[in-house]
Amino acid sequence: MTLNDLLKVPYVANGRLPTGADCYGLVRLARVHLFGKPWMPEHGAVEGGNKRAMTEAMLAESRNYRECQPVPGAWAAAFRGRLCTHIAIVVEVDGRRMILETDEPGKGKHGPRLVGVRQFESRFLRVVYYDD
Repeated sequence: MTLNDLLKVPYVANGRLPTGADCYGLVRLARVHLFGKPWMPEHGAVEGGNKRAMTEAMLAESRNYRECQPVPGAWAAAFRGRLCTHIAIVVEVDGRRMILETDEPGKGKHGPRLVGVRQFESRFLRVVYYDD
């Protein structure tokens, strides 16, 4: 699966498959297929609209990683206040670091897309990057 393939994965709430993924599902797919990293747990019972449950799952998962700079392969946890409301992953396109994301739970209808790191960070109060 290539970056172009991931950009065609339709948004599906709680999706974890190449046939449909939410923000977490897209990060899982990208980590494995673009970077050869191990699968993250599915967290299939965590609804993207439940920000508290999403934050708890993200905090539990983050213990398995180290905080880092936005380097290719790192996943980004985006916060509004104390709640993690979205995650995405850093990729490199033509030597430039970009964020691969899909719809933020409860917002937007754009599906997978690439945005600049600064543009992504400007939408949130805080973004923390994690890598293995």
